[in-house]
Amino acid sequence: MTKLIQSVQRAAAICRLLASQPETSLHEIQEALQLPKTTIYGLVATLVAEHILYKNPLTAAYSLGPAALVGNRPLTAIQLVRLLRPDLQQLASNQNLAVHVAVRQADRAHYLAKIEAPHPQHVSAQPGQDDSLAITATGKLLLSVSPADFQASYLANLAAPLAQQLRAELPDISQRNVAYDYGEQTHQIACVATGLRDHRGQVIASVSLVLPATASATDLQIGEQQLLALTAALAPRI
Repeated sequence: MTKLIQSVQRAAAICRLLASQPETSLHEIQEALQLPKTTIYGLVATLVAEHILYKNPLTAAYSLGPAALVGNRPLTAIQLVRLLRPDLQQLASNQNLAVHVAVRQADRAHYLAKIEAPHPQHVSAQPGQDDSLAITATGKLLLSVSPADFQASYLANLAAPLAQQLRAELPDISQRNVAYDYGEQTHQIACVATGLRDHRGQVIASVSLVLPATASATDLQIGEQQLLALTAALAPRI
């Protein structure tokens, strides 16, 4: 019988753990596998150097890296939110704006997570809440990347002026990966959303910033730039 290499077995165990539990600390890995800290540290450092693991500089926690994600199954909603939360918290803190993560469920935008601003200035959606695809930045972004047959069916059930407006907007939203809501849902807020792509290049969720209705065009453009930079940085880790 071929002798198995213990260090490879241990490295595989670390990868299996992080596949189900991204953003796991070194201590949590050690507790789960019951191995000496020095052994875990050496294995993890090597896996990070080979891009099999990713060490989040914000939290020092570990997730699967780009070399391990090829062909990997998509993250669940819980795993995705856990992986994204540290980066989204930093964005919310830097901009003092709420950040939302949402996916399309049937004909609605469904919010998976809300990261509140340190000093919230207005009301925004809560996790578990659903919103229209037609009049929110998040919804329009998700609609723009939905299959053509779904788009056609959805638009056919809207009032003619709104459907016409969206038919004109959606190609540009899809191309730029950016959507806006200028108080269309509620006059209290404006919103900018971008699509979060995974390592395959597929949009798996929208990430949005919620601004007060008084926000200027410059404020919205800064929000767009921040979101595009963040989602581009996150894509290889998802």
